[in-house]
Amino acid sequence: MIWVSTSKLTVPCLGARTPTGCRGLILYDGIRVALDDDRAAEIAATFERIRRPLQWPMENFRRQRISNRRFVGFRFSRVRRAARAGFAFGFALSEDSLPAIREPPEVVAYAFVEPEGCALYRTLAEGRACAVRRLTASSGQMGFPFESHSDGPIVAVRHRSLRRVPKEIFVLVASDFLMLSYNPLRAAGFLERVTKATTKPG
Repeated sequence: MIWVSTSKLTVPCLGARTPTGCRGLILYDGIRVALDDDRAAEIAATFERIRRPLQWPMENFRRQRISNRRFVGFRFSRVRRAARAGFAFGFALSEDSLPAIREPPEVVAYAFVEPEGCALYRTLAEGRACAVRRLTASSGQMGFPFESHSDGPIVAVRHRSLRRVPKEIFVLVASDFLMLSYNPLRAAGFLERVTKATTKPG
């Protein structure tokens, strides 16, 4: 049985710009130590904007909230024995948070299979016709390219720096990036192949 979270990405003070007004944000307290208050509120507002569109396709994936000094966002995963695979949407807050991050904060979508080298990793991330190669090839053709990374559990990354994006359009740019990043994950069959590889026969 796949555990399904029933929690909501609730942001009660969408658009707020001060610490006092945003103490209740689901992500605010985890990111205010790494970013100024405006950026923290804008990141939280981004998740509120994409909350409803992103709930329905993830019903078979377990959702985990991540909020620390390096990354804030959500990982969606399925489990097979001690291995886990899926994808994540969020914001890289430091250069050492994820592969290829150079100008944080960056809005990020990535695919992962962990631990590296396990049977699930070999199924999804190794071989010429594996799910990860199909994802990187198809996403490039669609115009929303994921970069392949063969060293480590994070196997494909799509990212964009928001450092120079005006705060007036930050939420729009970030939320559109995340929504567009979902298209190749679905169209390339990555989500389907992860589901199949983590479903018990019968």
